[in-house]
Amino acid sequence: MPGVRCQQGRLREERSLTISRADAQRIRDLAREAGFARAGFTPPPAGESILVCCLPCHRSEPDDLSTPGDPHGLIAPFARRNYYKTGVRMMRRLAAKLEEEFGVPRKSVRIFCNSRVPEKPLCVAAGLAWLGTNGLCITPGLGSLFVIAGAVIPATLSDVSTLAPPLPNQCGSCRRCIEACPTGAIVSPGIVDTRRCLQAFAGREEALPRDVMEKWGTRLYGCQACQSVCPHNRGPLEEGPEAVGEIGPSVSLRWFLSLDGTRVKELFQGTSMGLSWISKAALVRNALVAAGNSGSGALRASVAPFLNSQSPVLREAARWAIERMA
Repeated sequence: MPGVRCQQGRLREERSLTISRADAQRIRDLAREAGFARAGFTPPPAGESILVCCLPCHRSEPDDLSTPGDPHGLIAPFARRNYYKTGVRMMRRLAAKLEEEFGVPRKSVRIFCNSRVPEKPLCVAAGLAWLGTNGLCITPGLGSLFVIAGAVIPATLSDVSTLAPPLPNQCGSCRRCIEACPTGAIVSPGIVDTRRCLQAFAGREEALPRDVMEKWGTRLYGCQACQSVCPHNRGPLEEGPEAVGEIGPSVSLRWFLSLDGTRVKELFQGTSMGLSWISKAALVRNALVAAGNSGSGALRASVAPFLNSQSPVLREAARWAIERMA
């Protein structure tokens, strides 16, 4: 009946204005049911609540699938699958549940993941993590091996006592990440100089300084040096769920360098390496530098064609790689 439907709609709208303590707990439970390992609320802005979730990206798997004569370029764990896209999909399913159970229109829920939103400060404010010396969020049981996803919900927490207390910083005087950074990019606890960080270089199409190329190793995308030595990333960690955009821990450099630019874009579409701000030429440059650092003469024929590339960035990387092989 029209009158009843109108009244139901009004009640659902009123119901969505506040989130009680019990509601907040139910929403956190729904987030975990959706696949997130942690979920919490930040101190609410006026008229809204911010839900922050942690999605593990750790998998028990080898880091390098190279075989004799076929060196691979390494991919950091966070980029081996598109956890960002997976996190958004999970949040959308959660938004549908919010509409179903609480009457919050799913279109009014604003989702963020790997966005311009200050996600790390929000994660810390939600009591889910502390900001580590390496500038990454760290939480017990996940270490720093997770991505952040969240949602701005158009409803106010009615009971702020439901907020989790801040997690104390457990890095202490540990300097392992600072000492392990190949380029000394961690200039002080929590402060990373992106002009030196290998991860920051990984997606930008620009010539790499020679000392950076020497320290690049055989990375194709992503740097985990500071995370690999972190004590909080050791021991049993919660593993991530199935995710879209599977790439794997490494790819053959010979195969990768045989692809033209269009093919690279097609192959990585839908993966974390296919994001709009990651230059495809930067990925090829990374592969050339990795080939040089592999020390494998078997890759000389794969590198040589780039000596005549129209891109000065690729020409320089190819020359450097050939020199290393010699």
